[in-house]
Amino acid sequence: MAVTEINNFQNNYAQYSNPSNKPQQAKRETAPKQEPVKKDIQNQDVSDYYKYLQKNYDAMKSGDVTISGEHLKKCAGDKQKAKELEDFIQKIPELEKRGYEELAARNKALGGTVTYYEQTWTINKDGSIQSTVYSVTETGMTNAERMKKNMDERLEKQKEKNAEEKKAEEKKVEDKKSETEELLYQSIKTDYVDAETIGELQEKMQTMGVIKA
Repeated sequence: MAVTEINNFQNNYAQYSNPSNKPQQAKRETAPKQEPVKKDIQNQDVSDYYKYLQKNYDAMKSGDVTISGEHLKKCAGDKQKAKELEDFIQKIPELEKRGYEELAARNKALGGTVTYYEQTWTINKDGSIQSTVYSVTETGMTNAERMKKNMDERLEKQKEKNAEEKKAEEKKVEDKKSETEELLYQSIKTDYVDAETIGELQEKMQTMGVIKA
């Protein structure tokens, strides 16, 4: 059975409406790391700056990134904001790779396989970032079966935890008992009567009045 998941998160970056923002048909391959592109963007036309981003960054070419027009305008006239924007765009392939690997690992543990993964990004006018992950996980199970499996796993883990806690408590009690016995043993005054032969020992015991002559 196919299960679709949608996840959102916020960051501190910032939407230029991109009409080419359409779902991918398969998991996007991670693009090689790009070197920063240097360009004097001060006071340039916003449209030209957006075209420049599309031309130089693969994440913009895919159509999965939308940037607020207001924020884009700020970046087009401010080198520092432009650098922050482009640094983030450059990191998107790496962030998507990490997101896919984490989701795949988590779902694999539940007996599923991620067969579709797409992540979109929206940079708002205040520079904050919203991302949405669209994924399909094939589990071969119904929702009821998957819920039962998850519940069984949680119960098993709880059972193991309880057993470990019980074992630890028993060990604590046993250690306490051993400690008490050792303290008792050490508190007893013991005198030793030693001899080289049984006859010598008997004589000493007679002298001490332990046995009769």
